[in-house]
Amino acid sequence: MKKTLMAVDGNSLMHRAFYALPLLTRKDGTYTNAVFGFFSMLINAISVHRPDYLAIAFDKKGKTFRHDIFDEYKGKRKPTPPELIPQFDTLKTALHELNIAVLEQEGYEADDILGHLAGMAAKNGMETLLLTGDKDALQLVSDSCRVMLTRKGVSEIEIYDTQKLYDTYKLLPAQIVDLKGFMGDASDNIPGVPGVGEKTALSLLHTYGSMDGVYDHLEEIKGKLKEKLTENRELAYLSQSLAKIDPSVPLDVSIEELFFAGFTGEKVQKVFSELEFYSLLKRIAPQETVKKEVDVVPVTSREALERLLDEVKDKEFVAIHFGDSLTIAVSDSREYQMVTEHSLLNTDFSFDIILGVMKPLLEDAACPKLLHDAKQTSAMLYDYGVTLKGVLFDTALAAYVINPSEAGISLTKLAENFGFAGNAAAIAGLYKVQEQKLKDDGLWYVYNNIEMPLTRVLLDMERTGFRIDLKELEAYDKKLSAQIASLTEEIYALCGCGEFNINSTNQLGLVLFEKRGLPSSKKRKTGYSTDIEVLESLIGKHPVIEKLIEYRRLTKLKSTYLDGLRKIADENGFVHTTFVQISTVTGRISSKEPNLQNIPVRTQEGREIRRLFLPSAPGRKLISADYSQIELRILASISGDEVMKDAFSSGVDIHTRTASEVFGVPLDMVTPEMRRSAKAVNFGIVYGISDFGLARSLGIPVKVAANYIKRYFARFPGVRRYM
Repeated sequence: MKKTLMAVDGNSLMHRAFYALPLLTRKDGTYTNAVFGFFSMLINAISVHRPDYLAIAFDKKGKTFRHDIFDEYKGKRKPTPPELIPQFDTLKTALHELNIAVLEQEGYEADDILGHLAGMAAKNGMETLLLTGDKDALQLVSDSCRVMLTRKGVSEIEIYDTQKLYDTYKLLPAQIVDLKGFMGDASDNIPGVPGVGEKTALSLLHTYGSMDGVYDHLEEIKGKLKEKLTENRELAYLSQSLAKIDPSVPLDVSIEELFFAGFTGEKVQKVFSELEFYSLLKRIAPQETVKKEVDVVPVTSREALERLLDEVKDKEFVAIHFGDSLTIAVSDSREYQMVTEHSLLNTDFSFDIILGVMKPLLEDAACPKLLHDAKQTSAMLYDYGVTLKGVLFDTALAAYVINPSEAGISLTKLAENFGFAGNAAAIAGLYKVQEQKLKDDGLWYVYNNIEMPLTRVLLDMERTGFRIDLKELEAYDKKLSAQIASLTEEIYALCGCGEFNINSTNQLGLVLFEKRGLPSSKKRKTGYSTDIEVLESLIGKHPVIEKLIEYRRLTKLKSTYLDGLRKIADENGFVHTTFVQISTVTGRISSKEPNLQNIPVRTQEGREIRRLFLPSAPGRKLISADYSQIELRILASISGDEVMKDAFSSGVDIHTRTASEVFGVPLDMVTPEMRRSAKAVNFGIVYGISDFGLARSLGIPVKVAANYIKRYFARFPGVRRYM
């Protein structure tokens, strides 16, 4: 079986990954989304094709021989986003550490290097796989070379051999250069023949075989096309030269230097852990992660558990985990597992009995305990009549403080990342590692003095709950139901086709797009889309659309809040939400089951729902407190910017003031759209957003975003100096 060389266009994959994935960062703020996407694609390709040799090619900064031919080559390319630029060095460093060959050559591009490597492999009797997103590489397809073209996102790859190339384009590899010569390539500023696109270029090549063939038979071509080809002959051949890959790259590298031994567990663990690519670690070499051996000792009776608790109660700590089974450990090498179904005749060792035996230890504040997600464990135990005390360390909370992007990480995954096994034993092992990491990173105070005490506060809030006025809820439910019923009849009348299930996407799609004949996107296998974006695009085209949007809004309010609150309120009319402390990268607390932070506030219906919440007892009040625009207030204070400080001091809405300054209009002429843009600029500036990032956020051209930022800094010079 022939050996295989895989050659990768690093620039192509990095750009594809950058634009396909959101802007990910490490906890130190280093951007890594392109690097993550690159390795994700590389891992996929390697796992499928298992190459014996591997090389990553990059464009060398500076001009190439193509610039000597055509000075404007790539002249219209947008500048590389600043969030992407440093990621190339990050990637190259990682590749070097993984012993993967990195190749670049002054005056040449990555696809030239791919051509050189394909030739080198062929001379050595090897097959070549070229991984790239650049269709120019299709000219390199041969009996020994296949091209893996990246398609949608970072997961889809299409493989071209000579047959696939012919089936797709009815061309041979050598004709790809002529195709590019005729049609050009806007991304590289290769001009081609003006007015000749892919369809026309393919037709010419199918008829005449090559660019030379076309010009040898120019008299057979009629009309405007002949005129275009005649007038732009030099441009066509120039474009052909620019598109042609030059494999004669003076690379000083041998095939042996490209040997790929695979990803070794230790190196991958180090590199990907530093990059915080834990999900990739799991994909790439889970079998190679060295796990600490754990001795699991079954506990099958009340007496055995009592003896165990008597042994561990005076230890330095007791690690406890409530999962599929309850486990206890005092080290990372052994854990005790409660076995509740040891025998069909054993009815004296149920979970309730286990908790009864453990209750004194669980409620002993003098016994230091280690847990994973102590708040959730405390809430569960509280329902069983146990008040957990003496929590020394929480590995889930520590993982979140160390790296907020790992919000809600499971114990299994966390243990896997650090080579621990088991459950309670893994918690015991993670304790010392995480404690040291928190101290090394200067995060111990935040963890120990802010986050840990906050856990107890949130638990008390959950247990207290929010009181709901159930009588008012029923009254408002009837009112809203009547509005929905009235809307339903109006929708039937406007559609003019009798009753149908408005909540059925299929039925509504048929009514709108077939019976009423409204314009639609292409029908899918599952029917027409009727989501909110589709409905909003149809506003003004039929009076039923506004009614449908209103119907959706009211039915969602009813099902989510009125029906939802009624179902989960306890017998005293209290709703007990769960406050999630470890779910957001920004550090904000979220709420779930129900999400009390999402109750609408700007609509009349939303305000009616908020009125249903009452103080917990007579004489008490509900207080709504918010650090309004806290990040910007801090920015105004530490930057000393007089304009921003004045805005806060005068009580003017900061986003409106910013819009007024940036757009040069009086405060009373600021539109909602201006304020929205100003808000994105305000908060973006705090986190060092670039013109590219702002453009992506607002859906505007990069030049417009750059102008917004320029005007912002001109009006807030103190912020500029600080930044």
